[in-house]
Amino acid sequence: MHQEKIDKLSERIINDTNSALSCLTLYIGHKLDLFNIIKETGPIDSEELSKKTNYSERYLREWLECMTVNEYLEHDSLTNKFSIPDEHAVVLCDRDNIAYTIPFVYWIPSLSSALDKLFEAFKTGNGVPYSMYGSDMIYAQGEGNRPMFVNDVAKWISYMPDVAEKLKSKGGRVLDVGCGDGWASISLAKSFPLTKIDAIDADSQSIDNAKKNLHNEGLENRVSLHQSLMEKAEFKEKYDLVMTFESIHDMPYPIEALQKMRGVVSPDGAILVGDVSMREKLDEKNDFAGKLYYNFSVLLCLPQSINHTNSVATGAAMTSSTFKKYAIESGFSKIEVLPIDHFLWTFYRLAL
Repeated sequence: MHQEKIDKLSERIINDTNSALSCLTLYIGHKLDLFNIIKETGPIDSEELSKKTNYSERYLREWLECMTVNEYLEHDSLTNKFSIPDEHAVVLCDRDNIAYTIPFVYWIPSLSSALDKLFEAFKTGNGVPYSMYGSDMIYAQGEGNRPMFVNDVAKWISYMPDVAEKLKSKGGRVLDVGCGDGWASISLAKSFPLTKIDAIDADSQSIDNAKKNLHNEGLENRVSLHQSLMEKAEFKEKYDLVMTFESIHDMPYPIEALQKMRGVVSPDGAILVGDVSMREKLDEKNDFAGKLYYNFSVLLCLPQSINHTNSVATGAAMTSSTFKKYAIESGFSKIEVLPIDHFLWTFYRLAL
């Protein structure tokens, strides 16, 4: 027995617990729009914040002090006022910035809300329905990925110059599989104004959110939405580009879905897949991506996939070799890993 090893793990669990608690206090601040209010007003004390929000002064005072000692807010001891450093405001308030990561804290209450069902699933081997995770999960996924989509989709497509040139000069048709709240489609539509896009997702709330987002962006005439599993969808068009991001590992029937994508892409078109970056051997998966995606896999990705009958149950720890196996079994002969630098995803170009 090594006491140092015992102490190290004990300390880590305490620190992990505080990190999880911080996610919840950050969640309160974002859910109640407190960060944006503080940014807009500038330095403010708890009484002023209470008058502005009609929230309890005592609760606000405790939350402000909590945010200060955890180093999210700053406090001026002379005025007893609290403020957000400009750099922190980027992360907490600037929705279009790639550093805007505050929506990810919504994962904690969302995943926690489904634990009773997950305990049952461990006993029965059954799944947990996607709907059990609630609206916070949809928000975490949609808003969490939004900065990346609005900033980077066109960059990713630029790594396929032939496709990018076609979409830019002639337009074309694009299919977005697993579109979620629609931000990848919205970003692509803005970057390539001549394109027409079909976007599909199996989740009804995500489709409803995408409808609202398309309306707000004035793009309803450019992007058509469809609610369905990909493998059950029917499309009359052939597409110059089929794109799908962080969805293959969640699909209960990925081979059938990839086969459907193969069937609807035009002969000179391409399929762009962005999905988890995972090392091949378990002993090598203790990097950040491995730890993150295994947590997601246990809590969400595997149980929601198993909820479908005869699911292949991939989970979020999908390796590149597993994805390539699915692609080969789906009939693709060309599988190219694109040289896109991303700390969590690997990008593949599939062609007939």
